Amino acid sequence: MRYIIYILWLVILIQGCSSETPKLDTSGNYPSILLTKQTNFSAGDNISLRFKANQKTGCALVVKNALGSSILEPVLKDGVMEFQFPASYSQKAGLCHWEFVTTQEKPISGTLKIVPNTKKATQIESYLGPRSITAGNIDFSMFVIVPTDIYDNTLTNGTEVTAKHQFDDTISQNKIEIKNLMAWTTIGATEKAGRMLVTASCNNTDSKELTTLVYPSNAIDFTITSKRDHQYADGNQIITFSSSVIIDQFNNTISDGTLVSYIIEDKAGNLLQTSGITINGIASAKLLHPAKEETWKVTAYVTGVAKSNTITIDFEAAVKDYTITFAEDNRTVFVGPIKSFMNQDIPDGLEIQLVIYDSQNQLLETKITTSKNGLAKFKLSPDFFANGHYNLKINSAGISKYITVELK
Repeated sequence: MRYIIYILWLVILIQGCSSETPKLDTSGNYPSILLTKQTNFSAGDNISLRFKANQKTGCALVVKNALGSSILEPVLKDGVMEFQFPASYSQKAGLCHWEFVTTQEKPISGTLKIVPNTKKATQIESYLGPRSITAGNIDFSMFVIVPTDIYDNTLTNGTEVTAKHQFDDTISQNKIEIKNLMAWTTIGATEKAGRMLVTASCNNTDSKELTTLVYPSNAIDFTITSKRDHQYADGNQIITFSSSVIIDQFNNTISDGTLVSYIIEDKAGNLLQTSGITINGIASAKLLHPAKEETWKVTAYVTGVAKSNTITIDFEAAVKDYTITFAEDNRTVFVGPIKSFMNQDIPDGLEIQLVIYDSQNQLLETKITTSKNGLAKFKLSPDFFANGHYNLKINSAGISKYITVELK
């Protein structure tokens, strides 16, 4: 009997010392166990979870993160189930939830924390706007920096970012921290107009260079002058108006293309307008001389912003008088020759008006023509004007003449 007991113990001892890997116990006497203890990872790490379970089949791992959910199949190694995370999950920073599911037990679950990978090169996206601001102490551009790791994960709150900007010979920088996925700062306008360069750096990585333009502020009041070849109102020559160099309150020359309007008031209170745009701060505009003796009061405006002084310009009458003659039973009216200030023929294009009234001074028609070689001609057709007496009024160069004629 002792001999049999000894043989049984020997068999048990030999089986216990055997090098063969034991199989999973399927008796159901123990719950599933997570063997992997690590819960914190860096993005891009090789992440796997290992479990010891009662069953060899019917097990799966459900993983969830910001990308969505996936079901992973296990690989059985040495009696242990191992679940390998795909790259799309292991490279995404944030919380990753997992749940181990079997057909025989209640699921067990947990959470992995994946942080951005700061061991590899940092990438920086940066945004600047608006790209044009106005000189002074009010306007500014906002500079937004979004540093990420190589897997496009934004870095953690508190990560330091250096923002730099350059203007003229001065380079300024300030240190800011990432908060809520990004870092931002404002770049204030300078009093001097020009180009400002902006950049940022984080973890020894620099962003691309961005530019904002500092434009001059609003114009301030300025002065105007006029230039003409002579002072006569011949309706032919051109007068030129010019502004001084228009600047803002910080002595910056205002931007090219700024519209300047010249408003002209004549003796009768009528308003004329001409305009020009600034080039190197100066705006010029042109206008024809009046056709009769006149006085102009000229003021220039940068609409809603600035105005000039008012200048007064006098024009002498170029035409002192003219003659009127008739032909063909008074049905052809000749005006002229019209002489200018040096007794030369008035330039072509002077407007001449003939107003025709009947004998009762009822208006019948107004005819308008222009001079050619100092002369103008009107025809009174018998198809429209029957024989009889008519009152005529001729207007030209500010001179009006009244004549009564008999048409035959």
